[in-house]
Amino acid sequence: MELTPSAASYRPGEAVMVQLAAAAPSDSSITVYSLGRTERIVPVVQGDRRVDLGSFEVGGYGVELEGSTTAFDVLASPFDRPRYGFVAALDEQVDIAGVTSNFRRLHLNLAQFYDWAYRHSTLLPPEDRYLDPLGQERTLSTVNAMAEALSAVGTAPLGYSAVYAVGHDELDTWGASVIHRSDGEAYRLGENFLVLVDPAEPRWLEHYLGQLEAVLETTKLSGFHLDQYGWPKFAQREDGTVVDLAESFVTLLAAIRERMPAVAMMFNNVNDFPTWATATSPQDASYIEVWPPHSGLQDLADLASRTRALRPEHPPILSAYLSCYNDDERRANTAAELVMATAFSHGASHLLLGEHSSVLTGPYYPDNHVLTEQSLSGFVPWYDFAVRYGDLLYDPKLVDVTETYTGGINGDVVFSGLPVSTKADAGTIWTRVVRTGEGLVLHLINLTDQASTEWDEGKNDLTVVSGLTVTLSLVGSDAVLGFASVEEPTMVDLVSHATSASEQHDALSAAQAGAVFAVPPFRAWAVVLVPLS
Repeated sequence: MELTPSAASYRPGEAVMVQLAAAAPSDSSITVYSLGRTERIVPVVQGDRRVDLGSFEVGGYGVELEGSTTAFDVLASPFDRPRYGFVAALDEQVDIAGVTSNFRRLHLNLAQFYDWAYRHSTLLPPEDRYLDPLGQERTLSTVNAMAEALSAVGTAPLGYSAVYAVGHDELDTWGASVIHRSDGEAYRLGENFLVLVDPAEPRWLEHYLGQLEAVLETTKLSGFHLDQYGWPKFAQREDGTVVDLAESFVTLLAAIRERMPAVAMMFNNVNDFPTWATATSPQDASYIEVWPPHSGLQDLADLASRTRALRPEHPPILSAYLSCYNDDERRANTAAELVMATAFSHGASHLLLGEHSSVLTGPYYPDNHVLTEQSLSGFVPWYDFAVRYGDLLYDPKLVDVTETYTGGINGDVVFSGLPVSTKADAGTIWTRVVRTGEGLVLHLINLTDQASTEWDEGKNDLTVVSGLTVTLSLVGSDAVLGFASVEEPTMVDLVSHATSASEQHDALSAAQAGAVFAVPPFRAWAVVLVPLS
């Protein structure tokens, strides 16, 4: 029986409600877990379809009822552990209930309303029914209804807006703000579509701030997804002023926060430009739209790690579009799983899913791929796992110690029995070691079936791996570890079955004895928790 929380995420003090797909066939109980600990047991009465679990402290929790599982978390802000989804259809035919159901099922607590606005420089439409800049039908009443419905289930609705674009026919109006190439031509997106302006040019900035304020006053949107196109890096205005776009974006973000102190907002660092400048700006998330040459799983990992280092309290959001869904859904599903394993294990999340059952295949969101129910259901345990173990994955104090603890000359955490690597190498178990407030967390990602680790490429089916052992020099033979995987999310105890001998092999060896643990079989991604105790 499928279990679904009543909200994508909860605030402190809110009652957590779990909905059952069918009436409970008999009296039973729901167990709520915090990591490996039983947090609460709540009775379920025969015939129940909805169970009140009560309120909880901030953190991630697992929920189990007779073999069925789900998860929920309690957060001061959805940006503390963002799970980003999208909405692209905003006409009168959209299935709002279907969208909100999917967002609850996947715990998506942020929603990007893509191309909801009337024009890039005039966000609000002149009447309720209108066409967006590329001809998609919209109604403002639907935008508001969708925003209200998502807000009611714990998802913050954010309106898309490009920060420096005006229509081709507005070139004369904004001539002094327009930015130019070295040959004097204006920067354009499309020949007769958009012209780019300096986002920090005073006249444009004042106009744009007014547009954002009007949206907050007039609609049910609670904030903004602020977009750019990744180019140019430098340009020139009509009066000869040289524009450093990185500086202009920082100026823009600071101005928005000063005028609208409480607004929720995030800025798109296209291909990591200019994350180094904007990550510490007064916004609510660190968001990166990923493009080549960031082509491999290791690139995603490195983007996440670098961005977390700039602002640890903001788990990064990686927007990595999977065009491979246009070729083969099954192989693309496996690619998506490996992207999720990479992002989640590196303290980040992945913008991929949205609408009532869709995945993004490119930057124009209406051209999404609608999943089969089987594929969509396959994503549910992944998001359950990320929510349930969020205290391990999104600890702001998380420190990556992989290559000082394991691999090479390191003898503190030694894996054996299967090919392993501290990098995202095809044909191996990709291992990672991080320090958290709960203890050491060992991440294990199964790349043994893969010939390539390019992330936007269909992948071979993942087969269950077994035979991996881990020897830990930092624990005694009586230590008890925790183990959980996406397929088996309940954390189980691991006990040592042997002790390794202490022997100094060379001058770099510490001659450490270690407790040996057998890692249970897993298919895609598993974690081992070495508690502080």
